[in-house]
Amino acid sequence: MAQFDVRAASIEDAERIAEIHVACWHETYRGLLPDRLLDQMTVADRAEMWRGVFAAFEAGAFGQCAVLELDGEAVGFAGYCGQRDEALKPKGFGGEISAIYVRRACQGQGAGRLLMRWCAEALLSADAQSAALWALRENAPARAFYERLGGELCGEKQEVRDGAVLHSVAYGWPDLRVLAGA
Repeated sequence: MAQFDVRAASIEDAERIAEIHVACWHETYRGLLPDRLLDQMTVADRAEMWRGVFAAFEAGAFGQCAVLELDGEAVGFAGYCGQRDEALKPKGFGGEISAIYVRRACQGQGAGRLLMRWCAEALLSADAQSAALWALRENAPARAFYERLGGELCGEKQEVRDGAVLHSVAYGWPDLRVLAGA
């Protein structure tokens, strides 16, 4: 099994995270989302978005991101924050795993589990006892992964993005200690 390292990310990692973000969307969502949505996604735009996320964290917003490395090369990332979805808050999900992406070549080797554990431990240390995340309904491998980690279906939504209707499902961990021990 590969030896992955996880470390807290900073604004200096925005470009690296953006590269992984775009690559993972192309690897994962081609055939699940309209090509035009994927083709318009650029590293430059994502890097700017991630710099904004890190600036918000530096200004005191709750949350953080981690970079996953294999032999010094960034191959994945994850992030958490306070729950942003108004429908999930009253269900008791105070935290949110806002992103988790691992390059396809590194999947199935414990990388995603390591990132999910990092998020769960960080949320627990910030007194968040529960968390949820959103996944594209059609993304069967991700959904199976969350279910193997004890995630329970806890919501559904659809949104329109550039004319495409996207269907998502939420997975929740009412007790993050389950995920932290995964």
